[in-house]
Amino acid sequence: MSKTSAKMTYKSLKQSVENVWENRFSSIVRDRIFQRLVLANLLWSFTHFAYVLVSGWVVFLLTNSPAKVILLTFFQFSALPIVGLFSGTLIDRIGNRMIMIVSQVTYTFIYLGTALLIFLDRLEFWHLAAAAVVTGLCWAIDWPARRSILTHVVGETRVTDGYIVDYSIQTLGRVLGSAAAGIVTQALGEAWSFMSFVGLSFLAIILISGLANYQSGETTRSVPGFTKIRFKEVWNYVSRNNIILGVLLVTMCINFFVVPNRSLLPVFASSVLGGDALYLGYLAVSYSLGGFIGIFLTYWGLAYYKNTNLFIIGSLLQGVSFASFALSSNLLLSIGVLFLAGIGSAYFGTLQSEILLTQSDSKMRNSVFGWLVVAIGLQPFGRLHLTAITSFLGARMAFGLTATIAVVLLAIISLRLSGFWQSKAEKSSG
Repeated sequence: MSKTSAKMTYKSLKQSVENVWENRFSSIVRDRIFQRLVLANLLWSFTHFAYVLVSGWVVFLLTNSPAKVILLTFFQFSALPIVGLFSGTLIDRIGNRMIMIVSQVTYTFIYLGTALLIFLDRLEFWHLAAAAVVTGLCWAIDWPARRSILTHVVGETRVTDGYIVDYSIQTLGRVLGSAAAGIVTQALGEAWSFMSFVGLSFLAIILISGLANYQSGETTRSVPGFTKIRFKEVWNYVSRNNIILGVLLVTMCINFFVVPNRSLLPVFASSVLGGDALYLGYLAVSYSLGGFIGIFLTYWGLAYYKNTNLFIIGSLLQGVSFASFALSSNLLLSIGVLFLAGIGSAYFGTLQSEILLTQSDSKMRNSVFGWLVVAIGLQPFGRLHLTAITSFLGARMAFGLTATIAVVLLAIISLRLSGFWQSKAEKSSG
């Protein structure tokens, strides 16, 4: 009887998954333009996260300084608070595809230059710092362009489903990139890791070139005047929308107190756990794998809970898990805790953009995502803050303290934003 029941449960679950796929996703994934976009984003995600990981490892080998590892990522995100204010305007005027191509070409030359410097034994910290600034400038405009282009490719009514597929593929790229970074670096060395990024990034350029260049229909004669009007208009729009404002506040908290801690993973892999590049790969893969599985948990949760509820819960889970990771000296325990943190990051990362895509007006969407970049732009200040604490208290204490502060602040934000806890039933009845 139990076997029969189990078979029926499996069949019903399988049928349910097939129905969801056929009704919501099959037509999207068969679209040629969407396939090209998703594959380009897969390669972009793979190379970007692998590059950040290997760069941090190289800096630690060059300097043996946890503070400089954090400082590298500060340089990468230092331009976000300023560039993010104008990225929406640039995307409207230049177009999503052109922004993506220019950025991807820039990444490719940086990967190639870094590899050549390693081959010539000329690489120094300032080279990687300068490369981090340039990639950060590109990312500040490139990232919102890759997000907002989805509405053009799949349409307004299917943007949630299209985004979940795209985000799933990007997260898979992060998982594979993290694993490949550790394995290739361990087997062939750092230089060949960067060379592999060059080849994959070149393929991404080819894929992006086949997309349409979506531009806003609005034009203006005076660029400075246009910027002033847009800035004030976006500020009024964001400040009066409780949902969008809440997402930005939570994003600011996570990016100031939680995300910077990921730059200390090379330090934990080497100094705390006593491992090598392979240990760093284990930690990065566990976090990324949790993020990948968390996407499916997010999609399942949306059937029962409001997206803002899951968004805050995921943010809290990530903070609590990071605080616990700081206490671990065991590799398996560290992997398990980072896996949970990855699940929390999936709720946070998936719903962060999904909420803004569905809550913002089409004419304001690029600008709202530009302001999201500004919120993410608190990362460099969080990294400076983390660098100072690490210098005084050490990596473990700094990691645990900042994560704990984040949990407290997130709890306060969630209590103040009562609308975020409105149930789906209450929302529909209201």
